[in-house]
Amino acid sequence: MLHELKKLLAAASLVMCAAAAHAQSTVNITFRFNDPEAPQMRQALDEFEKANPDIKVTMQRVSWGDAQQQFLREAAVGSAPDVAQLAFVWPRAFSNAGALRPLDDLIAKTGIGVAGWDEFVSRDLGTGADGKTYAIPFTTDTFAMIYNKDLLKAAGYEKFPTSWADLRAASKAVFEKTGKAGWGFPAGSCGTPTIWFLTNFYIWSKGWAFVDQQPNGGKYFVNITPDQIAEAFDYYNQYLKEGHTPKQNLSFCLWGAPEVVEGMVNGDMAIASAPDSVAVQIVSTFKQRFPGKPVPFEAAPHPADVNGSKTFFGGRMLGIGANSKYPEQAWRLIRFLTTPDPTFTKYYTNYVQPQRPIMNYDRLPAEIAPGFTAQLKSARSWGAYNNGPVAIPFMWNAVGRAAGSVFIGEKSSKQAATELHDAISRELAKNQK
Repeated sequence: MLHELKKLLAAASLVMCAAAAHAQSTVNITFRFNDPEAPQMRQALDEFEKANPDIKVTMQRVSWGDAQQQFLREAAVGSAPDVAQLAFVWPRAFSNAGALRPLDDLIAKTGIGVAGWDEFVSRDLGTGADGKTYAIPFTTDTFAMIYNKDLLKAAGYEKFPTSWADLRAASKAVFEKTGKAGWGFPAGSCGTPTIWFLTNFYIWSKGWAFVDQQPNGGKYFVNITPDQIAEAFDYYNQYLKEGHTPKQNLSFCLWGAPEVVEGMVNGDMAIASAPDSVAVQIVSTFKQRFPGKPVPFEAAPHPADVNGSKTFFGGRMLGIGANSKYPEQAWRLIRFLTTPDPTFTKYYTNYVQPQRPIMNYDRLPAEIAPGFTAQLKSARSWGAYNNGPVAIPFMWNAVGRAAGSVFIGEKSSKQAATELHDAISRELAKNQK
């Protein structure tokens, strides 16, 4: 009996030693995840842990509304997560605050992505003022035009217009021949109005920009004249004047407003400019409400001009906290998450990877996937808007107020454009280093 007890104690001791050794060899890292697909992401992390038994990942949940300030507060006291999900436009400010670890050495050591670092889009948004890389693009998205092909056909258009002039003509024709609204864009003013995006889509297609940068990291400058800004305001104001964008659209400002979704679903509006999430909502709501009825929607790029059709890359990035004790393990997680299989093929399937060889919208409903993919191929980075001396929120609000003053007749387009140009120029001069 005593002999058997000794054997059991010895076996237990071996188990305890093995467990202790395993515990000492296992690293625990934290991953801050803000999107709603937490159960799916947890499954992806479980696969990562199986492939990397020496690493355990604790997933932390924070809403997008709180994520930015919470991360900065934690970084200031050295308690930020090892890996964090970031909005595309956050890394520059985070790196300036010393909240993120540079990643250049890790990229050089192992590489990243299906075809290498150079094939990621919007890499410039992940760089700090010091030129170092602080974040890796993780997902991307953009706006495209979604339209009711039946209403356009009734107005005499078999294909979606490809120029700004033809788009306005098509919108007007829909209104005149069907009584429905043409392009029902949100025309109201608020802190984050849709007209900011639409104005940029127009001016970018012409090669203009509110803020640009000289080649080779040169000075930032305002790359648009007051007359060119006025042209953009006049373009959209004409829709309201001619009546094919309803005046009541001045009462809402957001791209995903119920008026946009319901107007498209019910067939009261022919055209919308929307991000993929809103387009999916329009198509899925139509299918639920009218089961068995053919889906009338398709998607297409925004109109093009001398600079092509230009929208922006939105999305998320991944970064490593500046105080992480386990940067090598954190980097292994980032490399795993940015590889298509299994994260994007099995779990995180609602999102597009920002790597050119695999960047497409095949996950969208078949009716709108080709148009969104085509738009994504010609999208651009926020570039100098994000990395330059004039903050995007400042310009967003200023453009919205200026356009709104034109739409309600408070100011002429020339006056509003001149004041906006002056405001951005002053802000740039004040902050330019």
